Amino acid sequence: MYRDGLKKKFMIMTVAVVTVTLILFSTAAAFLAYLLNSSRDYERKQMQLETAEYRDRILNQVDTTMQILTTLAKAYEVSDIASSNEKLVEIMSSTNQANDFISMLYIRSDGTGIINAPDYGTIDDITYSDCHPEAVNAMREAFTGKNTISGMFTSLIYNEKVFVYSVPVYKNGEIIGVLSAADNIDFFTEMANENTVLSGSGYIHLIDSSGKFLVRSENTIVDERLDSIFDGHYLSEQTKRDTQIALNQGESIFGEFSSGRHNYIFYVDSLGINDWNLFCANTYMGSSALGETFIGVVVALLFFVISIAVFMLFFGYRIYKIKSNELLHVAYFDALTGADNTFKFDEDFQYAIKETSEYSVAALNIHNFKGINDLFGRERGDKVLSFVKSVIEDNLKEGEFFCRDAGDLFYIFLKDTDEEVLRRRMGEIVSYIRNTSLSYGEYSYDIGFYCGIAVRKDKEHALIALQSIRTVQHEYIAFYNKELHDEIRHKNRIESYMNIGLENREFKLFLQPEFDLSTNELVRAEALVRWQKPDGTFRYPNEFIPLFESNGFCIKLDMYMVERACEQIRKWMDAGIKPIPISVNQSRLLLSNLNYPKDLENLTKKYGVPPSLITVEILEGTQTDDIMLLRKQIDSLRSRGFRVSMDDFGSGYSSLNMLGMLRIDELKLDRGFLNKFTGDEAKRQKIILRQILAAAKDLGITTVAEGIETVENMEMMKSLYCDQGQGYFYEKPMDSEKFSEKYMK
Repeated sequence: MYRDGLKKKFMIMTVAVVTVTLILFSTAAAFLAYLLNSSRDYERKQMQLETAEYRDRILNQVDTTMQILTTLAKAYEVSDIASSNEKLVEIMSSTNQANDFISMLYIRSDGTGIINAPDYGTIDDITYSDCHPEAVNAMREAFTGKNTISGMFTSLIYNEKVFVYSVPVYKNGEIIGVLSAADNIDFFTEMANENTVLSGSGYIHLIDSSGKFLVRSENTIVDERLDSIFDGHYLSEQTKRDTQIALNQGESIFGEFSSGRHNYIFYVDSLGINDWNLFCANTYMGSSALGETFIGVVVALLFFVISIAVFMLFFGYRIYKIKSNELLHVAYFDALTGADNTFKFDEDFQYAIKETSEYSVAALNIHNFKGINDLFGRERGDKVLSFVKSVIEDNLKEGEFFCRDAGDLFYIFLKDTDEEVLRRRMGEIVSYIRNTSLSYGEYSYDIGFYCGIAVRKDKEHALIALQSIRTVQHEYIAFYNKELHDEIRHKNRIESYMNIGLENREFKLFLQPEFDLSTNELVRAEALVRWQKPDGTFRYPNEFIPLFESNGFCIKLDMYMVERACEQIRKWMDAGIKPIPISVNQSRLLLSNLNYPKDLENLTKKYGVPPSLITVEILEGTQTDDIMLLRKQIDSLRSRGFRVSMDDFGSGYSSLNMLGMLRIDELKLDRGFLNKFTGDEAKRQKIILRQILAAAKDLGITTVAEGIETVENMEMMKSLYCDQGQGYFYEKPMDSEKFSEKYMK
């Protein structure tokens, strides 16, 4: 009986051990399957996201090139360049150099044309028979009014793979030709050879609808040099059939194959260009190392099943939690600050706007964040970003969320739409950050912010509002509206044409005369710029000068205007006319360039013009940037023979002491002095003006009154012994030809 009892207990124990072991194996197997499926789903999502990113990069590159060709085609239409082979060659050559095209071709409707290749020169009177069939097909399609891209082919000239962009050229609404540009596949090759695909473990190729490799990555899973993804024994017959159907229909598809001991996943996605597709391949995240490790743990559990069964179950659960959190963190969170990333923000945004229409999106950007990194180091800059994250997080209402985009840009979803409430809330966040950061650890930096807010719009509209803020002194908040959007589009339109306008000499020289107040004799002229569009209408300076000052294009334009002034003086000299000096406004950006005086001197030498006939006008506000550098530049200009004038004196906070520090030749009084000669302050203003004129005369500085519009203005400035006058009383600005006809006979 005792034995029977022991046997019964042993059987019960055995059943219990077997049961626990089976449960453990079942649980482990289920968990492993779940983990592998989760890893597979995550892998597919990441593969889709990264393939989409590469697709967008390619399409952006193609769109940029198409925009360049479309712009050139429009320029051909407007300026009738296409009618001149010589002008075509010149423009095509400069475009080739600027954009690294292999060659450019213009084909007329009669099938003849001209081709320019930087390494081989220009060939006239080519025909379709001189071109590769792929290029011919693209050009013929462009004659139907479409922007096209040819298939890839091997160039007989360069012996490398190329493809051709083609756009139609119109005249009077009819297609008169096609402009084409040939490009190599270096962009695709460099992209395919990057080692960042899926964190360095994946590979991406470009294939056509037959599965043939168009561009192959140097890094590849398969060592064999296959011509097509369907070659070899890697894909099953069913996978081949499914993939070929997807390629034929332009659809995306996932698939699997094995090589050696490893399993791989691939993803095919159409580019939407010709029959080109992206082919991305990678190992499964959980297919080898993770699975083998877990199986090893399960085998070990067989030896310790009774003593550590509960522990291993707990351990398995912990692994699941850790891996799930890691996957979630990689997919949705910013590694630096712990905030949501833009993927998470966009996903939450789509859910949120289904629940409510009363919301706003704010874009918050730190002013001159690069300065923080430069002054205090990247580590401290990272701490500032983390601090900003914590402040935003502490000031959110229930249902609100935010993310950190690249760099120092944050987006915030707010459940308010009233502008005053939004202004107050964002102001509180910014004020707290600024006030706290000044005493936060060892920081000593006045942190400024830009904030763009879009009511009932998305983050792209908030970013437009943010980009509209041009002042950079303190905190500013801008709200998105249609006018703002139109302004941004108008600005982008101007910026897209400014270089073409300069190349086509659309910026015209206008001159306004200056007269001696005592003798009424013409003494000089001031150069003013007007932008004449191809249709003959004008853009006036207030429309583009502030923009050019902010984007730096004024450097090119100012030197261009000096050259036009030298060109005009040279015309007068060649015609036997005694020239008068011309004053030209110059921006502060030019004066910060130490080579500027020498560059100006080289311009006058180019046209054989005495430097004394060019007066360099600098704005009063320029002097506040770097007085010692400004003084050095002025002295260098005067030593080379140029005259220097300070323009708009009195428009800001002028200092008479500055006239002693800067050795200028001329002082132009701001027109505001004349506008102020009314009311109770007239007498005081006149006393101040008299003292300025007297001080300038004692220093040997010529004085010029701007804005003289009436006889009274002229007589008053004459009575104060001002030397010269300029304004509508004498003459409005006019183009250089009319000026020459009227004054230079």
